[in-house]
Amino acid sequence: MTHPTLFIDFDGTLCHGRFWQSLPEDAYKKVQTALFLERKEVVKNWMRGLHTAEAVTEVVAEATGLSYSLLWSILVRDSQSFTIAEELLELVDELRQHHHTVLMTDNMDTFTRFTVPALHLEQHFDVIVNSFDQKRCKKDENGQIFRDFCVGPLEQAVLIDDSENGCQLFTELGGTAYMVTNEEPTLGHLKNLLHSVV
Repeated sequence: MTHPTLFIDFDGTLCHGRFWQSLPEDAYKKVQTALFLERKEVVKNWMRGLHTAEAVTEVVAEATGLSYSLLWSILVRDSQSFTIAEELLELVDELRQHHHTVLMTDNMDTFTRFTVPALHLEQHFDVIVNSFDQKRCKKDENGQIFRDFCVGPLEQAVLIDDSENGCQLFTELGGTAYMVTNEEPTLGHLKNLLHSVV
């Protein structure tokens, strides 16, 4: 029997880590402004596989005056140091008995290169889908990436995500979406989903 697909987002849903978060506060703010506020197109293209982490680090170094070697070492270290609450992973492991679990993230090459192996995420999910590797994000092509990685009917699939737009798109495709908020966190959604199948 084919299990229905459970798509789970990463950033803001399972993890709240930030690139360069271990920099001193002033330097961290400088990096965030230079990249995520002033160079949003670079970020969008990075998530679609058009830039490497090394190239983006060079852009950040030039824009902020911080050294490339410092920025690179901290980017790698921070990407390897992201954490997911153990209780969330335990629930995902339990749900794997009833769902085909897909970690679906709009993310960068750092995720595939550093975060996945450091957190051993391949041990908790049947499939890991990173927009960088696919060269497309969830919203691209009207959510085609969900169709491509869904096992069984999309109408039986579930998405857990903190993006309102992502949840709306998934619902329009025919699936069931549970949006993560402060009032309705990931933990509650996973517990409710598990209770509905056992």
